[in-house]
Amino acid sequence: MQNLLETSNKWLITGCAGFIGSNLLETLLKANQQVVGLDNFATGYQRNLDEVQQLVSPQQWANFTFIKGDIRSSADCQQACSGVDYVLHQAALGSVPRSIADPITSNDTNISGFLNMLVA
Repeated sequence: MQNLLETSNKWLITGCAGFIGSNLLETLLKANQQVVGLDNFATGYQRNLDEVQQLVSPQQWANFTFIKGDIRSSADCQQACSGVDYVLHQAALGSVPRSIADPITSNDTNISGFLNMLVA
């Protein structure tokens, strides 16, 4: 596998405002990669993105494009995937209790949303 520092690619991180997504964002920006982030803040937080901005240089932060959108929207997925080389799909609705209380939304996000990403 190529070293991230040897070549520049464009990455999409779905769920970029979550714990895992924001850590991936930080790592990729510090490796001077171009990153598109897609999140609807259902389980992620703006503060995670703010923290990454503080941990990277202004030049590295300029390599980040944020899309406030939802993987349940095929148009949002198409927009986010435009021109990217790699997709790191982290967007999901976790929590067994949530899936029992609201199975429709959990299924729509975790199954249909994932399918939207595969198609995009």
